[in-house]
Amino acid sequence: MPSFAGAVILPDENRTLLFKNRDLRLEEHRDELFYDVDCFGVRGIDAVTDKVSGLAVGVNRHGLAAANTHVRNTEDPSCHILTEQILMFAKDAEDGLKLVAEHLQKGRKYQWGNLILADSDSMLVIEIAGSEHSVEWSQRKVLRTGHHIMLDTEDALRAEMGESEIYEASVKRVERGYDLIRQSTKIVDTFALLKDHGTSQGQESICRHAWSEGDLATAMSYVIEVEHNKESGKPRVVLHVANGNPCSSEYRSIPLVFPADEEIMQRATHIYFSE
Repeated sequence: MPSFAGAVILPDENRTLLFKNRDLRLEEHRDELFYDVDCFGVRGIDAVTDKVSGLAVGVNRHGLAAANTHVRNTEDPSCHILTEQILMFAKDAEDGLKLVAEHLQKGRKYQWGNLILADSDSMLVIEIAGSEHSVEWSQRKVLRTGHHIMLDTEDALRAEMGESEIYEASVKRVERGYDLIRQSTKIVDTFALLKDHGTSQGQESICRHAWSEGDLATAMSYVIEVEHNKESGKPRVVLHVANGNPCSSEYRSIPLVFPADEEIMQRATHIYFSE
C-alpha cells in the first residue's frame, strides 16, 4: 500500500512538518490510535497480512516525527514495526537511524519500504530492501512514495509490480512533490501539496483518486506540526488530520500534549474521530 510521505523544516517559523497521504484499498477505513505518556501514533496495516501492526505515522515527546511508505511485500515484518520502535526509543533522527542500523546488523529483515524521520534541525530517509539500506540526509525537505530513489531496486520492483505504469505513477508523484515542496515556505504550502492533483486526479496525483476496481485512494491525510521552543526545550505538537481525499475534506487540528494523562488522551481521541 504505497503512500506519499515526507517532511519539511521551516526555519523562519521554527517548525518541522511531517506529512503523509495514506493510500489504501480498504473501504470504510477507520484508524486505530496509539497514545501513551510519551508517544502518539496511528496504527499501520501490514500489507501482507492486512492486520494492524506497528505505527504508520507518529511523533514523540522529544519532537521526533516519523512516517513510512511501503515499497514491496515480503514474508518479513512490516516497516510499521520499525517506525513504532523509533518513536518509542529514539530522541532524534540520528538516534532513530542508529536503532534501525542495529536491527539490520543483527540480521533482522523487514518488508521493503522507506522511513522518514524529522527533528528540529535535520531529517532523513532510510530506504530498506531486505538486509540492505541506504540513507538520505537533508536539512530542509525529503519525500518518498512506493519506490526507492537511492537503492538499486528499480528492475526488481518493475518485475514485482507487473506493470510499469504502477512504478511510473510512483515516480511521477515524487517528481511532482519535489516541484511543489521546493517552493514551500509556509505551513499552508504543505496542505496545498497534499491536495495537489497536478494535471488530473488519479493514481499519479499526490491526492490520489481511485477510478477503477483495485485502485488505491487517499483514505487519510496527516500533517504533524512541531514547533520547537528553544527556551523551554519542550516542543509544541499539533496533529492535523483529514478523512478521505484532502482535496475535499477539512483538516481537524489536535494538540498533542506530552507527558499525556488519561484525560488528555481521551480528549485527543474524541477530536480525532469527530466528524
